[in-house]
Amino acid sequence: MPRPTPVPGPAGAPAAVVRRVRTAMSDLTVPTDSRISPDGRRVAVTVLGPWGSDVLITPAEGPALPLPTASSGPDGRSRHTPRWLPDSRTVLLVTEPAGPGRPRLTAWDTRTGARRELVTVPGAVEDLSVSDDGTEVLLITADDGAERDGMNLGLPVRLGPDPAPASYRPDTGWRRLLHGLLRSADASLLFAPVVLRDAGPAGLTVWNAAWRGGRTVVATVSEDPLPAGYYHARLVRIDLADGRAVTLHEPRGQLAAPAIGEDGRRAVVAEGISIVAGRPLLVDLTDDTVATAADAEDVTWIRFHPHDADRLLTAGWSGTGTRVADVRAGKGSSGTGVTVLHEEQAVLTGAGAQPALSLSGDGLTAATVREAPGVPPQAVVAPTSGPGAWIWRPVTAPDPAAARGEGGHGDLARVRTRQVAWTTSDGARVHGLLLDAPGIPAPAGLPAGTAATVPRARPLAVALHGGPSWQWSAGYAPADVLGLAPALAAAGWLVLLPNPRGSSGYGLDHARAAVGAFGDGDLDDILSGVAHLVAEGEALPGRSAVLGHSYGGFLAALAAARTDIFRAAVVISAPTDWLSFAHTSVIGGGYEQTYAIGDADTPEGRAALIGRSPLFADGGSGTPTLVLHGEHDRVTPLGQAHELYRALSRRATAPVELHVYPGEGHEFTGPAHLLDATARAEEWLTQHVVRASPAGDRTAHHALPRGAGPGPRPVPGPAPGLVHGTKEAP
Repeated sequence: MPRPTPVPGPAGAPAAVVRRVRTAMSDLTVPTDSRISPDGRRVAVTVLGPWGSDVLITPAEGPALPLPTASSGPDGRSRHTPRWLPDSRTVLLVTEPAGPGRPRLTAWDTRTGARRELVTVPGAVEDLSVSDDGTEVLLITADDGAERDGMNLGLPVRLGPDPAPASYRPDTGWRRLLHGLLRSADASLLFAPVVLRDAGPAGLTVWNAAWRGGRTVVATVSEDPLPAGYYHARLVRIDLADGRAVTLHEPRGQLAAPAIGEDGRRAVVAEGISIVAGRPLLVDLTDDTVATAADAEDVTWIRFHPHDADRLLTAGWSGTGTRVADVRAGKGSSGTGVTVLHEEQAVLTGAGAQPALSLSGDGLTAATVREAPGVPPQAVVAPTSGPGAWIWRPVTAPDPAAARGEGGHGDLARVRTRQVAWTTSDGARVHGLLLDAPGIPAPAGLPAGTAATVPRARPLAVALHGGPSWQWSAGYAPADVLGLAPALAAAGWLVLLPNPRGSSGYGLDHARAAVGAFGDGDLDDILSGVAHLVAEGEALPGRSAVLGHSYGGFLAALAAARTDIFRAAVVISAPTDWLSFAHTSVIGGGYEQTYAIGDADTPEGRAALIGRSPLFADGGSGTPTLVLHGEHDRVTPLGQAHELYRALSRRATAPVELHVYPGEGHEFTGPAHLLDATARAEEWLTQHVVRASPAGDRTAHHALPRGAGPGPRPVPGPAPGLVHGTKEAP
């Protein structure tokens, strides 16, 4: 039976602080995408809040406008993906119904406020492009039942109620191109109905595309419509007239962020690994040749310069911050040719949660969404040249509760974010972030004398991001791993956010260093970070915990099984058995091959998959492990959690619990579930790290066996329908 709701402690108690911060994060209203009009005078901002999503139009000059609230937001319908027409007056966007149903393409006259739904779209809209002359549209849509990866919550597309039974057949769930004309022969009929035609390409699913009008589309495609196919996708040129696709490039890894030049003669795309932050590749569409643009790294957004076809403007990661750069793109420009225009310890993002910009037609003004430690997300604009170049000015005000420091935002205001670096046992240099709250005492309950020799030290929580080609960045309230990092820091913990081998932000070689080496150097990077903080007197010896989501959850489970470094582990939405993962995950058959973990089709490959699975790892004496998982997760299916729970409960060397959240996918989104999960995690860490009796120094840096280790994000108490499993060691 579900246990009763825990009784809240004093307002300043760690559990209460964690609840306040997690509640504040769930209630936050934030801009997620910012698109400047061609004339540079106005910005269309997509805003997301607990009430839904809407599009706000704000002047590029003038006071910052307040964000919509529950009372001023949409009436049950969500609006997103705004795209300006060349008149700088009309915005196209996607309108979602309040309940099950198909989305609609909507035209919005931003001067009069008039809106008209132009066409019902026969699929979920994943991208929308408008031709340079404003007469055509191209959409990427996912069919009903199409599977999504972890970046899209790991839940399938549903345009209606969940089917009963759910059926699965090969050759279904495509992502396709839909093409339509915006205007009739009478150009004044702006709001004339639109007819969309299926532009194919037949037998291929489309992951992303670049198009400026006319017949030519540059896209990444695969024959496999499952997200596993993305890991085998190639770059093609598609002719919209006949749907024919011509292969341009077979990448070593994965592709993202394609763009086409204004003259239509060249294209560019970023090549990286998994969640792509990579290197630009130039494609000559006149002869279909491909070349490296320059020594640019960690690029996530690219555009050709409006006034110089031999230059690219890029945005991307730079360690835990963001960089904007000018990249030489002329013939024979491989090698050096990168000029950094702007770099800061802040996050500049677009709709894909990666660094991105929007440019005015003349390229003189840029728009984006900016956040930084202590600075909630805001839509911002900046000139791209002149004395004020890249000095960001907000065009939206921050969330009112965050601006006033109410509730959990007041707790967040006390959190300090610092960059940290250390050297590993094999001489590698690793970077990350360190969060703490100076002046806030460490969580109460430590045994007497624990901190006598290191009075400023605190219990340490190590939070591991997913991917592994994601990374921790300098944002307002890092949300991966259930948003526990800022919440625990506000409650008196020292929190380490490491970017080990495999992470983005430090060059593609660093990101690819995890290939064929899951659980080797990356785990050593993390354990070296713990040893460094203990040696520096910041972390209490023997009082550390590890928490991770997705691939980070894999590393957390592996560390718990193979070492005695940590007193507790929290494993969230994690792959734990690579062999069953290969057969059941929607990215199985692609992900593990990209990262060279093993091959389920050969005896040797199956043995390698098993050998790197936490399920079969050993070496430690047993770490108390809390497992949290979404019922409908299809990226790391629920069976992964059950396998780990059953294995640990049979071993009975340490306490283990499993909690399954109904309706949740790879990422938890329900506020009640998020609050419940964070409350359980905080209670687990308090019980097994803070209050546990001394049991020797668990922070000695263990030498790990190589090649023995995967994965690529209320009131407290049980949420309705929560499934529990508990096993206490004898």
